[in-house]
Amino acid sequence: MKKLFSLLTLLGFAAGILFGLFFSEYCPYISFLGTWYIKILKVFIFPVIFTSIASTIYRTAKKRNGLVIKSVICFTVMFAASFLISSLLVAVIDPAKGFVPFEGDWSGQSTDFSIVAVLSNLFPRNLSDVFVNPKVFFIILAAWLTGRIGALFGKTEGFFEGIEKAKDLVVRILGYFMYLTPLAVFSLMADTVSRYGSELLGMGFSYIAAAYVCSAAVLLLVMILPVWLICGIKPLAYVRRLMSIWIITITTCSSAAALPYTVKLCRDEFGVPPEITDVVVPLGCTIHMCGGAVSFSLLGLFCARMYGIEINFPAFLLMLAASLLINMAAPGIPGGGIVIGASYLAMFGIPLGFIGFYSGIYKFLDMSYTTLNVTGDISANMILDRMIAKRP
Repeated sequence: MKKLFSLLTLLGFAAGILFGLFFSEYCPYISFLGTWYIKILKVFIFPVIFTSIASTIYRTAKKRNGLVIKSVICFTVMFAASFLISSLLVAVIDPAKGFVPFEGDWSGQSTDFSIVAVLSNLFPRNLSDVFVNPKVFFIILAAWLTGRIGALFGKTEGFFEGIEKAKDLVVRILGYFMYLTPLAVFSLMADTVSRYGSELLGMGFSYIAAAYVCSAAVLLLVMILPVWLICGIKPLAYVRRLMSIWIITITTCSSAAALPYTVKLCRDEFGVPPEITDVVVPLGCTIHMCGGAVSFSLLGLFCARMYGIEINFPAFLLMLAASLLINMAAPGIPGGGIVIGASYLAMFGIPLGFIGFYSGIYKFLDMSYTTLNVTGDISANMILDRMIAKRP
């Protein structure tokens, strides 16, 4: 089903381009499909993030706290390094240069991206605003407090079982909704191409190329090099052992689908004991790190550049911190990264007009991001094993 979804999304993307080029006069009549798709997508932001983070915080608090804490620290360092490397490369490459902004949510004005403006945008004005105009930082804070308080007090299992069931229900509903993505992509692409023409093909190539350049740099500097220095495994030998899992991540674009193979690879190929692997790898699969760092860095900086938004250093640090937190809420559904990407842009007041185009090329991006996520889990697992057990 996931392969069919990806195929239909790509077909919708291609069909939208052709429709926009040859039947532009009809595009205004179908543009509402993409507009409502984005509006409904916003409604899912609160329940997806809250239930995912609250349940994750509650579950991990009851596991081996020392190993969980060390794992989170390791993943955080890897994420920050990946985000910074990607940001530097995006600044150098500047893939958004020369492209005009997408219409839709954009008002035609440059956004005030000062740190004061960002901080004032973190909290909702009222409860309904959480759903209509989601404040992701507030949602994350509320979810984290819920999970931590629940872990500190007894007799909360029933409550968090309810949260788990709610999460499963929301993800299932969102999973069904996401199958409308090909239709929305067709509508958004047709409308956008009719406005801006064939130059968008160049934008897609620039964005995907930038994503793969950043991914390659992160793979080398954040994963392969540390494993060589800390674990003594030479780069070529490490890559050869990873190729079997990369085939799975590239074809499935799912860290969850690759999880059994990841655990087996860590145990059989690298000799990491189950007491380490059984905590670190599932935790990494839950809070997906390095691929998300590349994704958030590129998406945020690309859209900010395209819409003429100036990002100062404090705001950049806030973007890094926010991406680190919401990264753990990525739902395990086809195109889940699209939902979280929209959440990230909405948090900083960046227009969502690019999301329709982003949905169309996301399959090509997800192959790289998922591979980075899983490779990062394996590298972190090996590094933590070497540091904790002090293996020769």
